[in-house]
Amino acid sequence: MEARRAHHALSVEAAERITAEAAALIAQPENAAARDAMQEKLVSLVEQKLTVSRGELGSFRDRGSVKVLVSAAEPVGADRLARLRDAVTKSFAAAGEAPAPEQLIMETKVDEGLIGGLRLQVGDTVYDGSVAALLGRARRELGENDDLDHALTEALSAQIATLSANPEIYQMGTVISVSDGICRVSGISDAMAGELLEIQGGLRGMVMDLEKDNVGAVLLGSYDTLQEGNWVRRTGRITEVPVGEELLGRVVNALGVPVDGLGELHTAETRPIESPAPGVIDRKSVSRPMQTGIKAIDALVPIGRGQRELIIGDRQTGKTAIAIDTILNQKGKDMICIYVAIGQKESTVAGVVNTLREHGAMDYSIVVSASASESAPMLYIAPYAGAAMGEYFMYKGRDVLIIYDDLSKQAVAYREISLLLHRPPGREAFPGDVFYLHSRLLERAARLSDEMGGGSMTALPIIETQAGDIAAYIPTNVISITDGQIFLETDLFASGVRPAINVGLSVSRVGGSAQLGAMKQVAGRLRMDLAQYRELAAFAQFGSDLDKTTQATLRRGDRMTELLKQGQYAPMEASDQVISIFAANAGYMDDVALKDIARFEAGLIPFVNEQYPGLHGEILSGKKLDDGQLAKLRRAIESFKESFE
Repeated sequence: MEARRAHHALSVEAAERITAEAAALIAQPENAAARDAMQEKLVSLVEQKLTVSRGELGSFRDRGSVKVLVSAAEPVGADRLARLRDAVTKSFAAAGEAPAPEQLIMETKVDEGLIGGLRLQVGDTVYDGSVAALLGRARRELGENDDLDHALTEALSAQIATLSANPEIYQMGTVISVSDGICRVSGISDAMAGELLEIQGGLRGMVMDLEKDNVGAVLLGSYDTLQEGNWVRRTGRITEVPVGEELLGRVVNALGVPVDGLGELHTAETRPIESPAPGVIDRKSVSRPMQTGIKAIDALVPIGRGQRELIIGDRQTGKTAIAIDTILNQKGKDMICIYVAIGQKESTVAGVVNTLREHGAMDYSIVVSASASESAPMLYIAPYAGAAMGEYFMYKGRDVLIIYDDLSKQAVAYREISLLLHRPPGREAFPGDVFYLHSRLLERAARLSDEMGGGSMTALPIIETQAGDIAAYIPTNVISITDGQIFLETDLFASGVRPAINVGLSVSRVGGSAQLGAMKQVAGRLRMDLAQYRELAAFAQFGSDLDKTTQATLRRGDRMTELLKQGQYAPMEASDQVISIFAANAGYMDDVALKDIARFEAGLIPFVNEQYPGLHGEILSGKKLDDGQLAKLRRAIESFKESFE
């Protein structure tokens, strides 16, 4: 990593040296004709392409005048100034507002820092045909090139010397205030909501507020050196992140910049972090399972590809553990996994990455990290950045699993941004559009129709509750957006039930349609039986005499609860889950001691797979087991039980 940084520093140093040499070359008297040609090129361009934006037209109507600034390293001739004045007048006239001569205030400025050429500013819009702009662009391109060599240096030096680049056209503004990661910018009147801004000093910003006379932007990065008066430049692009296969196995921040020390990303494509969700016509129903490898989930609250299933519970109840196990279970299943860590400690994220790497899961995974030490805007945009990376694969016909851990912290970050932008607070000080914050994110999860490529993106958002209160503001919002929830209960977790899923409050509104036929067949009554068991177990605590039926129900429930316990980082194949649950449901474990349930299961599964190797594929085919297959399964279980001690 240090060697790469040193090489990159040498590249930047070489770029600065090349551009400095080129600047000295161009400034020599014998190149006066070339510098003059750049002036003429810009004047001709302005005559052809000068247009008035809505913002500049509105500013002219408000102020009754338009300011035009002509800057050059050498005095500009009267003829060219007159042509520029005529071009500005004609462009306003074409827009329906022709300025009188006294309303068009034209100023000229000699700026030797431009070296040559010409820079024209009409209102907020800059037409920059100066040598300084050309050299700055070349310096950035050279500095970003890690493979800088002598031949490239010579080629770019020659290109700069010929002054062949086209002028730049952009809108500029000025920072008028900076506070707590928010800056107000005057100018850039045509900025778009969500647009990426370049700010003096290499900082990036994103437009969040569009006022009549200024723009509110959130700052994406450290803003210690930012101050009033710094220039701000529009990019004309909605905030975007790099996407592509190159991201697999990498850890990036919310802007897609690598933070894992494995070098730069060289992706060919980008996607806006916000994009419209697929429409109803572009979707099809969820009908393929997304196996988590966790028995309690795949049997009780199954998840289908393209579904949105909320994982909700207090802190330290195993929410992230479920998400990580689900990622580990996708190995070999042609599923791209994206884990978005929002507001977590960097050490925690590093631990997750190490776990994924140790189990070989980073080969098909991307980790997006917006740690607790980063600013609120980075936490706010991280889930959208992860969704954009997932959409790249989804629209190419691939299946994607994306985990947002957790959206509670994103909502808090958005509340902070909104209050700093002076938006009116609502319930619990959240802004009125906090529901839209999560709905427009989660609606992007879908299973696409065959005409759209048939890809899917399955979302597992995580929400943290306080004292198990799922009726709080943010939890109820996300519950109403998603297709079901897995509720993890603190008391169950403390009593050793892992995963600590509350059967009564957990539900999947879609996944049953995508559940394997064999799993649905053997686990159909499981939810009802477990709910009944929990009620009877609570009643039995009073020590009353219980009839034999109740005792049998409690005995079966005890064993099923024990069976559904599962260690971390140990996802199970779906066919093995079916064998295990069938054995318990059919009563083969009723006379097995509670402490021996795990040992019974551990021996049963390899025994059945060895006796009937074809059964594995028959279960995964998605069809229900016929009488013959069920008979084979019973014979294998009975045979194993005879030898079990």
